Formats: sequence, C-alpha cells, structure tokens
Amino acid sequence: MKRLDTRVLHYLLLIALISAGNTESAGAQQPVHMDSGTVLLENFEHDTTGKLPHKWYDRDGNKKLINHDESFSKNYLYKVDEEGDNKFLRYKGSRAKHINLPLINKDKDNIYNINIFETPILSWKVRAHKLPHNAREDDDDYNDSVASVYVVFDMGRVAFFKKVPKTIRYTWSSTLEEGSTASKLFGNQQIKVVKSGNEDTGKWITFERNLVQDYRRLFGDDPPRTPMAILVMSDGNSTGSWVKADYDDIMLKPQKEQKAIEVK
Repeated sequence: MKRLDTRVLHYLLLIALISAGNTESAGAQQPVHMDSGTVLLENFEHDTTGKLPHKWYDRDGNKKLINHDESFSKNYLYKVDEEGDNKFLRYKGSRAKHINLPLINKDKDNIYNINIFETPILSWKVRAHKLPHNAREDDDDYNDSVASVYVVFDMGRVAFFKKVPKTIRYTWSSTLEEGSTASKLFGNQQIKVVKSGNEDTGKWITFERNLVQDYRRLFGDDPPRTPMAILVMSDGNSTGSWVKADYDDIMLKPQKEQKAIEVK
C-alpha cells in the first residue's frame, strides 16, 4: 500500500483548525478595495524585508507567524524580499509547510467583505527560479511543487472519518501538463495545473482563474460566497529538491476582461 503523504495529514489538521476558526482575532486586518472593485488580499508592501509576512498564519492555523518564537518560525522558509520599490514573498528550501491567510476569522466574520460572485477572478503573481526535480502533484511519493496557491472553501465529503473543506489547488508543476487536473482526499482537494516545466523561470507571471467557474466545474455545484482562507506552499522534500519561488499581488477581481497569463 502506498504510504499516506504526511502533508495530507498536516493538511487535514490545518483545514480542521481553519474551519473551527483561528485562535487569534484577524479583525485587525484592513481590507483594501480598489476603485475598480478589486479586493487586494496581499501585496506584502507593509511587511518588513527579511521577515515573515505579518498577516499570515502558521500551518495549523493557530496564530500569526510573527507571533511565534524564533525556534518555531525558523521552520517556515518564507521571507519578505524586496527589489527596487516592490516587496514580495520568497521561498527558498525543501521543507513542506503551508502558510495561510484567513478570509473568515474565529467569529465567522467576513474579514475582507468578499463575495466571489461579485469578484470571482483570483489573480496572483509567481516567479519560479528552481523547480523540484521530476515532481508531480498527483503522486504522494513525488508531491512537490515550486509554487501552489490553495483556495479553501466550506465543508466537503467525509475523508479519514471527518469532514474536510473543499479546496482548489492551483499549481506550477514540474511535470504535469498545463491545464490538467487531479483529485485527492476523496475529491475534496481538486488540483489544477496552471503552468508546467522550466519555461519562463526567472520571470514574473500573472495567473488569473475564475473561482466560481472552476468550483462549478470541479465540484459540480455553486461555491459559498466567501472562501475560508488562501494558502500558499512551495516545497521539494519528497524529491529531495531545493526549490526557490516568489509570490506577489494576490487579489480578487470583478469579471470584466479576464487576462491571459501575463509574463514579465
């Protein structure tokens, strides 16, 4: 029998805690609504270079990364970096740990006043530098990714004797074909490959996906109006790879003219 990826167990714990609510209040986060109707979730511009981002929580959703002591936070290989007048999040290393940005706090408040039927386009930027060797997200033994963005929704079907949230994972894969899909956790996690291989490494790429359309296509029903959290993860531990990637400008946009992938 194939081993159960330890990240699946961590993921189950993570989303159970997210669904129960974070232990810290996230109410201090201030939403940024642009004139275009776009909701800016994160651009890292108010973070300190060389530190963990101040709005993001640990893997298990217990408290903000910046509120942990150094012995704990050193295991999270994400740091805010800066080039010119732009700040962004950088990952360097092999260890697999999600970080999460809650969109609903422990009191079930909609922190950013999000309604994805009004702002269905999830937009984010990734710059991949070094991909994990021969990794593939559909195989637990090789389940590494240079950059994945997860959108966590409401409770799905039973997996491992508990209900877990439905999640869409958008990933830049080392080997899986762009546009392909995979499924895990009894269908509760749906994986969508938005980029594949080493082409365009070292360049900023803007990805845009229609969450409502993707959710309907992948799960067969309508999504809740507000996702529970956004997660990001880069890693190379399953393949023994060293990985480097950057993230920036995570936002929800109205459906006007959805751009194709933008490469810079």
